[in-house]
Amino acid sequence: MKVELLEIFGNDDMVANAARVSFGKEASNYTVEQNEKLIKYLAEHGHTSPFRHPQIQYRITCPIFVERQLFKHQVGLTANSISGRYVDFKDNYYKIEDFRIQSKSSKQGSAGHLDEISNVIALKMQDAVISYCSTAYHELLQLGVAKEQARTILPLNLETTFIWTGSLLAYINFWKLRITRDTQIETMQIAMEMLCELKLRSNCFQYSLKAFHI
Repeated sequence: MKVELLEIFGNDDMVANAARVSFGKEASNYTVEQNEKLIKYLAEHGHTSPFRHPQIQYRITCPIFVERQLFKHQVGLTANSISGRYVDFKDNYYKIEDFRIQSKSSKQGSAGHLDEISNVIALKMQDAVISYCSTAYHELLQLGVAKEQARTILPLNLETTFIWTGSLLAYINFWKLRITRDTQIETMQIAMEMLCELKLRSNCFQYSLKAFHI
């Protein structure tokens, strides 16, 4: 899995400017402390529209089962993915190293790990499925089967790549939901890496993220 921060449009001043335009004023006429105070006020009182103006764009590579969870977040976000109708999928698969057991308290979650012997068996099954599906996919292409049909036999751990662009507010809402204990670990890893990339590359939104406790 890989996360690449491509573009950032805007900063905390853009948020403050969007809020102050109602009064015909600009953030540049105020101190950093005053702008931070305003941003905190906006977040605390649910005045979220100013946070929709800044935009962030990522290139993400992850397994299809993670992509599906990410794409549940649609408001304020847009995505374009690599298409198996146009290109041959590369033989890149996400391989689980440590299988988890099904949670007894959550139908959609996991809890703890398989015992060592069961994990070895699961690893062998995973490798066998990947090998079979990869070989069958390429053999179908050699037979002349269309890419759009040949891809249907590929497993959900096949890695895909997409461009994901959205507003600061959309990503804030995404992080508030996906950096939590009940999030699937693989999805949480992508969410955390996205946030870390943003914080490492830029301090453009340090006050906005702080205001939402992110």
